[in-house]
Amino acid sequence: MKKIMEDSLFRGLLQSEDGIITEVVESNTETITFRTAFRVSNILIHRLKTQPQNLIFSERSRIARLGIQIECPSPQADCLEKDILTLTLTASSEIPGYPGLYAFKDFFTTGLAVGRLVFCDPEAMLTSDEVLEAIERAEIKLPASTTISSDGSILIAPHRAVCKLREPLSQEMLGRILFKENGREILNRYQIKEKVSALTIPPGQGVITTCSMFLNEHYVVLQAGSELGRHLPATILDPIKTRGIGIYLEIVNRSKHPIVNPLISARIYRAPKPEFLERGENTFRSTPLYTYDEMRWFENRLNEVESDTCPFLAKPAAIVRRQPKALAKAEIYVNGPDTQCTVSRPVCALQRRIFTRNSSCAQVFATSKIARALNGESVSLALKYFPNIIEHRDIINLACNGTNQIESFYFFEPSREHGQFLSQLDHNRLQDYHDFGIDVFWVSRLNSRLMVHAMRDGKGYFVTPERLTDFHKSMLFAFFGSNLELSEAGVRRLDDLIESLVDYWGQNIGIVTGGGSGVMEHVNTLARKHGILSGANYLDITDQPMTTDVDFCQVFQATCRHSRQKWFEVASFPIFNIGGIGSLEELGITLCNMKLAIMDRVPVILFDTEGEGEYWRGLHTQIRDMIRSHRAPEWIADNIIITGDPDVVINAYRNRLQLF
Repeated sequence: MKKIMEDSLFRGLLQSEDGIITEVVESNTETITFRTAFRVSNILIHRLKTQPQNLIFSERSRIARLGIQIECPSPQADCLEKDILTLTLTASSEIPGYPGLYAFKDFFTTGLAVGRLVFCDPEAMLTSDEVLEAIERAEIKLPASTTISSDGSILIAPHRAVCKLREPLSQEMLGRILFKENGREILNRYQIKEKVSALTIPPGQGVITTCSMFLNEHYVVLQAGSELGRHLPATILDPIKTRGIGIYLEIVNRSKHPIVNPLISARIYRAPKPEFLERGENTFRSTPLYTYDEMRWFENRLNEVESDTCPFLAKPAAIVRRQPKALAKAEIYVNGPDTQCTVSRPVCALQRRIFTRNSSCAQVFATSKIARALNGESVSLALKYFPNIIEHRDIINLACNGTNQIESFYFFEPSREHGQFLSQLDHNRLQDYHDFGIDVFWVSRLNSRLMVHAMRDGKGYFVTPERLTDFHKSMLFAFFGSNLELSEAGVRRLDDLIESLVDYWGQNIGIVTGGGSGVMEHVNTLARKHGILSGANYLDITDQPMTTDVDFCQVFQATCRHSRQKWFEVASFPIFNIGGIGSLEELGITLCNMKLAIMDRVPVILFDTEGEGEYWRGLHTQIRDMIRSHRAPEWIADNIIITGDPDVVINAYRNRLQLF
């Protein structure tokens, strides 16, 4: 099957792959000129030949945020060879206070990814009436001072803030920002935002600032030219990444006069549905071949086989080929050496976890026996248990041997010892499967569903396939709180809060909880009532039942408790309901993440589900004391909202995020 649809395809953008520098043409003190190769799809090639004027270059945000402008000529079909479009681009340093172009000389070389080409369909451009309708339907959230012109274009006023570097960047750190996958997160720690009374740009200079914007079904194209402020070459704000208060804007002043509080011109486009983007090309790799019921039937076949040479542990694996009645014809292999193992059961129980040559356990698993049966054919696997390190090695070797012989695998049980819960090593292995292009399906007894593993913001979740698009596109709220039962009044207040969130933010939102009882169970039920996405991060503990009617989830053994907290970072906003020690710990981690720039400084809602805010007053006093003694930054107090009124929550989002 094809590679899993990444977030970029869920965004609804018709775009090229990252443009890669193939040759440096000229380098001097003011500019670096280089040739760049863009791999383009068949449908994008058609657009290039028929509507080249609507293909726009958008440079990588991490490069623009370092004050570098990359100018790209209008793409033309005569620069195309097969599926590679080669263009000559020019980089220059435009923002004072950031490393000059000389610092980038060693990095702007063969292999650097610099940006993408995006097709902006003029027929998808919104009129002024359509912009207003999208705002009224809560399909889009624009900055508070946005001006909408009669032709549908908008003028965006940035925050009155300037982004500066906390300290000069060394060449090593600059390389990490440009090359590493988490380069943007590294830059977040070095680039700080300072408030100013007025955003002033002297003639011939530039500034990096931010705005707040949330997109779901649209994308915004920032226009490069404006007398009120010129943005670096057109930046595409897409429906997936554009949901936050730190949407970066890089503005330069090409006039002879200062610009005070600049305005950036932009156009809004409807995002096409993913299924219309690349017919026959961008199909879901993660579409399951078999249903939950079919796999449950097949599990009976796995349970019937036993190893003749390994009496202690049965871990069968099956090869499922693409053919009629594939499950019935699947070839099942069992673990165990070629000859009868003579190790006693107690010794085996001790030694089978020692994956070294010193182990007296043969460590021969079924996955090691399937390679010789494949003959270069791509197949799916069916495994009784999630793979251990030896089985993981076997699967990865088959996936990266040049023929990609393993396209997917299904497993039934996460762990033989821990039931429905995965270890930290298991989560790392899931990341490996994603990186190697292997679909992972869980035939889950937890909710009697077939779930596919998908990555979002670097976190892996199991998602019901029919909600995969919603999982990638929905903005999430993390709900924390006690597992104790709420009063009837508390449930009504929580219902009012969820309803208010849907009214303000629209239907393209979701919630993620700890998957337990009490507040978590009620929030999940209310999400179902209001038709929004619901997810959970389950923990292997015994003090509460699990709420399993969810669209996506992840499962953690007890030893992963603090790692599990990172999975809540997929949410844009945290909401803390009445809780106990666990909620207090989660609040501390959230505030610390904001302090360390791991999370945006968004409103932290302390919602008094059972009252008007009295429950959290002591905590508010404690934080004030910490600020007075210089043990906490002042902004924390401004970001904490204590209330039992849903209207106060919505006003906090509107006012503090400076939204339209």
